[in-house]
Amino acid sequence: MFNPPIIFASWLLIGPPLPTFIAIAILILGMITMLRFRFTQRTIALLTAMGLMVMQSVVMVMIMHFRLLQTGQHLDIERTATWLGQQLLGLDFRLAEVGVVAAICVGAYVEFVRSRLNLSKAFPDLSFYDQTDDLAMTVRKLAATANIEPPNLCLLDNGAPCAFTIRTRGKYTIALSIGLLESFDAEEVEACLAHEIAHIKNRDFALRTLVTMARVALFAKVLSYFIEAAFYRTRELLADRTAAVLIGGPGPLISALAKLRDANIVGDGISGNAICLFNAERGVIELLSKHPSLTTRIRMLKEMKAVTRQNELMR
Repeated sequence: MFNPPIIFASWLLIGPPLPTFIAIAILILGMITMLRFRFTQRTIALLTAMGLMVMQSVVMVMIMHFRLLQTGQHLDIERTATWLGQQLLGLDFRLAEVGVVAAICVGAYVEFVRSRLNLSKAFPDLSFYDQTDDLAMTVRKLAATANIEPPNLCLLDNGAPCAFTIRTRGKYTIALSIGLLESFDAEEVEACLAHEIAHIKNRDFALRTLVTMARVALFAKVLSYFIEAAFYRTRELLADRTAAVLIGGPGPLISALAKLRDANIVGDGISGNAICLFNAERGVIELLSKHPSLTTRIRMLKEMKAVTRQNELMR
């Protein structure tokens, strides 16, 4: 039955108008991500919510073109909604079509163009140098612990603490800034490297590409921007937790994050398809920020440390 308030709310958050069961499922999945579930469960909930929305858009485009091929006319919605409902559904068809095509183009660009550039072409304004032997040995040790192929490593000529991972020519490369090496001790640097290794181990590049493609496909649906940001924040917290496991405890990573927070230092944001260790999006509301705050990350790691200590005492 036509219900103006429901259609309006759906238009603002999800798009006009989803089947009731899909809208309810998305809201439930959204609530799950706000509770204290494990990061893997949050990831699944966010991916499922985004997937339901994309599925609805793709099905809508397929139906529209199937009817066009059969009858020479787009889907007739005259009998299924009032005039306002017809206009919203018609607009949703057009937006879904544009979004799906744009998402395919974005995925093709990331996979076949962006990820095949070398560092100098991906970041023409930055200067990179070869890594030192001790750092290379640390990366190999962490990669062996994580059971992944060791990524490449290079140094970035930048005075601000900064670390990021990028996929170039089919292989992952970790870049550490000179400022990070000067600001942190050896254990803290190892913790930063472990965080980047954790992103590779957790397959965050592939997952981020999927979520970004979904958000592009749903560009006209406000909820997709919040889901994408929540997904990125969840994966950052999971990378911190995984890094703590790789290095035997969260202490060094807590120390590194605390130094940045207390000194009010934030690494430079790196654009493109890189995953950055430190990045503050100033002026962006928290729900749209793709990085959790340093305070949130430190709190999560301290909780992890407390639980680990409690388990050790109970043995």
